Amino acid sequence: MRLSLDANGVLDTARRISEIPAKLALAQRRALGTLRRRWPVIARRDIQTEYALSAQRIRAGISVRTTREGVELVGVARGVGLRNFASKRSADDRGLDYTAVRGRRSFKRSGFHRRHDGADIAFERTPVAGAKRVPRTPIRRLYGPSLAQMLRHGDRPERMGQVGLDVIAAEINRLLLRSLRR
Repeated sequence: MRLSLDANGVLDTARRISEIPAKLALAQRRALGTLRRRWPVIARRDIQTEYALSAQRIRAGISVRTTREGVELVGVARGVGLRNFASKRSADDRGLDYTAVRGRRSFKRSGFHRRHDGADIAFERTPVAGAKRVPRTPIRRLYGPSLAQMLRHGDRPERMGQVGLDVIAAEINRLLLRSLRR
């Protein structure tokens, strides 16, 4: 009776087991990269279900940054101009109609559009206190909610956190299964 051992198979298995921690670290780094790419798109779609804002304007104000603790989805804190929310002069020319939240039309009585530095911007005349006549009432720019406020609104932070975890878990599973098949 002959007995033979194939040491090459045992050595190959030991080598593959010792490579698992390196593959896991690589899978984690790649999963974070995938999250950095996908998260702004997911957040943009979620914001567009509630707010009447273009995809281009949302993309311009949302970014993902890496910190010591992990990855953060960040929105610009400056308000979005009302002109970006499909504002227009009212039909009877009494003010400015706009839609910031989908399905809800709003109105600014003293609002109007003007060109400023090459851009069409929504402004509002501000009333002056006192009985004196003012030849030109002061004006101010009109803003809607900022992208940071949109990201913090309601249960969106929890949803975005859960979506981020789901993306990372699915990507790590996919990458590990792929590396084990090799």
